Amino acid sequence: MRVKLKKSYKREVKKEVERPVKVKIEYRFANPEDVDQLARLRTLMQVEIHQPSDKSSIDEFTQKVKNYFLKSLTQNKFHSSVAVFENKIIANAGVVFYERPPSIKGGTGLVGYVTNVYTEKPFRGRGIGTQLVRELTVLALKLQVDKLHLGATPDGMRIYKSVGYEDPQFYNLELREPFNKVSKGE
Repeated sequence: MRVKLKKSYKREVKKEVERPVKVKIEYRFANPEDVDQLARLRTLMQVEIHQPSDKSSIDEFTQKVKNYFLKSLTQNKFHSSVAVFENKIIANAGVVFYERPPSIKGGTGLVGYVTNVYTEKPFRGRGIGTQLVRELTVLALKLQVDKLHLGATPDGMRIYKSVGYEDPQFYNLELREPFNKVSKGE
């Protein structure tokens, strides 16, 4: 009996074959020397998620991201766990810590926002992103952070749920651009 495969299944199989069979991944925290590679991954992630029609602004965006990472890594305001394969960062996950007033339930008032979780396509599905998020969780525990929170794409939900993230207790809302319309009462 011959089984006819769906086209999408055939593509998935082809992608699997293209992946390296066994890879040795090094996990560590990023330093200022990694800025170019972190900016490259952030740009790849943003392009993949937002699919900008105007590609001319990508170089300017990448430079802004490099400036942010250099400043934030140097000042210890941003921490990034990275996965390295053959001297190239192929995945990263970052966290920005900030203070808010302590809660009556206790705690330090220190909170972490997890961001910039991205793995290059050939390395996905190997648990790399999950390991990077776990590394950030260990760092947060050492710093006695009250909680970590994040925004997730549908593809990322599996990773976050697997390491213990839950739906938020309260609704999370956003006020998006342009803020000037709100402040001017338009």
